[in-house]
Amino acid sequence: MEKKSLQFMKVVSFCGACIAFYIGAGFATMQEIIQYVASYGSKLWIVIAVNAAIYIYTDLSFATNGNRLKLKRGGDIYTHYCGKYIGGFFDYFSALFCYACFIVMCGGANATATQQWGLPNGVGAIILTVFVIATVIFGLDGVIEALGKIGPVIVFFILVVSIISIFNGAGNFMENLKAVDAGKHEIVQVGNGNPFLSGASYAGFMLLWFASFLAEIGSKNRVKEVNIGMLFSAVFIMGTMVIASVALISHIDVTSQADIPALILANSISPALASIFAVIIFCGIYTTSVPLLWTSIGRIEKEGTKKYKIYTVVLGIIGCVIACFLPYRSLVNVLYGLNGYLGFILVAFMLVYDIRTRMSKKVKVAVEEVAPAVV
Repeated sequence: MEKKSLQFMKVVSFCGACIAFYIGAGFATMQEIIQYVASYGSKLWIVIAVNAAIYIYTDLSFATNGNRLKLKRGGDIYTHYCGKYIGGFFDYFSALFCYACFIVMCGGANATATQQWGLPNGVGAIILTVFVIATVIFGLDGVIEALGKIGPVIVFFILVVSIISIFNGAGNFMENLKAVDAGKHEIVQVGNGNPFLSGASYAGFMLLWFASFLAEIGSKNRVKEVNIGMLFSAVFIMGTMVIASVALISHIDVTSQADIPALILANSISPALASIFAVIIFCGIYTTSVPLLWTSIGRIEKEGTKKYKIYTVVLGIIGCVIACFLPYRSLVNVLYGLNGYLGFILVAFMLVYDIRTRMSKKVKVAVEEVAPAVV
């Protein structure tokens, strides 16, 4: 009985970790949701369906292959998918991309602190960086422990704000939906009007986040528990995305141009709620920043060493400084969009690899079944 309880708690922990990793600055502030999903109006379901399909397949593949290959370092998964040279490129590029995304997270923290509390430029980024550096230094176990507990809490608060906002703006939804479809609002959009491209790009940049993270988790844990946790996370993430998109469209006249649309919704309900939600957004940014910086440092130095800790502090500070001088909304659009398309290319290599692996297993089983008969 105790063993079953422990297994269940592991599933919950992995689910929470995946949710927390996914819900970073872009998702928690809803800037990501409005650019990728809500901006497509009545076609938003296409974006979510494409995103969900790729998220589930790639994450199952990462964790399963990480466990099967018993990888010592999650980033090695790229070499198995793409070969020595292309895999090496993705390994280095994903680490660089994760670091660039860490900078985006710092920008999101900075924008949140400035918009909600009127703090000077840089304060939000500095607060975030201090907590992220402290967590990353503890390594993978510390990362999972931090993410698993905070993720579900963040989803709960996003849902509360979104659902109340939907009720408050219910009378405007259909009219606003038609306005979005007609292009009457100037919304920064990923995919150039193509919901399939937007969904592919969304999943593309996410899979570069999750590749080494889930491959390493899969290699060190029971893969069934990791995969079940991930599947539950997909239900919560995509469901929250739908509800948040409806809330954003219901108030599109004020959310379309905001850096932090989530705070606009929260303030329309209650300034006190907005202050609380700003803290929740900070938590969402933190939970994604931690594995992003961890992935980046893990590519250049082994976890737990003195150099690992030095790199964590130095690169954390550098990312914080850069974020203070770059516009947050533009960072989300350009960086996530372009790298999302490149990440989607990886899916083609993954499909070929997984099909070949499955076929080789079938051939091996067939040979083993025939061999005794021949003898």
